[in-house]
Amino acid sequence: MTTSNVLRVAAIAVTVLTLVGQHGASADKKNVEEFYGTGFRAVSGVVAVNETLSDCGDGDASSNVILQTTTGSVTYTGILEGTGQLLTKTLINRCVPSQPHNTFRVLDSFESLTVDGRTGGAVVEIVGHGRAPVTGVNINESTVRIVCGTGELKGVHAEGTLTTSIGPGVDVRAMQVWVHFGHNHDVRTR
Repeated sequence: MTTSNVLRVAAIAVTVLTLVGQHGASADKKNVEEFYGTGFRAVSGVVAVNETLSDCGDGDASSNVILQTTTGSVTYTGILEGTGQLLTKTLINRCVPSQPHNTFRVLDSFESLTVDGRTGGAVVEIVGHGRAPVTGVNINESTVRIVCGTGELKGVHAEGTLTTSIGPGVDVRAMQVWVHFGHNHDVRTR
């Protein structure tokens, strides 16, 4: 077989494999609704339980590593509307007293959450990290997504960002979210 024939066969094989390997995501685009919006997240009735994991080995009582479990109520306004329950797990590292920082995962559970006029049950996950530049001030950066939905929110795909600034007289938790209805990013069809 000549070089040109080998290249021709290879080009055809690559084209066929590419077409066969693609899933039908573009086929369902006609029913996909996409939009963007902003909103806020407010918490209340928060109860925190701390578990000391380490004293950092330095003999300083103010330096430690803590696992904090927080429960309470959460209310969303704006692009997402509803009141639910929160569960937060935060790993707080204060081994360097002048540079405390944390990582966290939040699950906000709603029996009724409204997104763009559609209502159903939902679980919203928030994952991020934060820092406390001065005592009493926390600044967090995180991602937010709807993990699952029921009712009119079944099959919703939503993700975005959440920024939190907490300090004396300030508690702002602003979010921006991109939402898709009618397209499941996690399912591959052939």
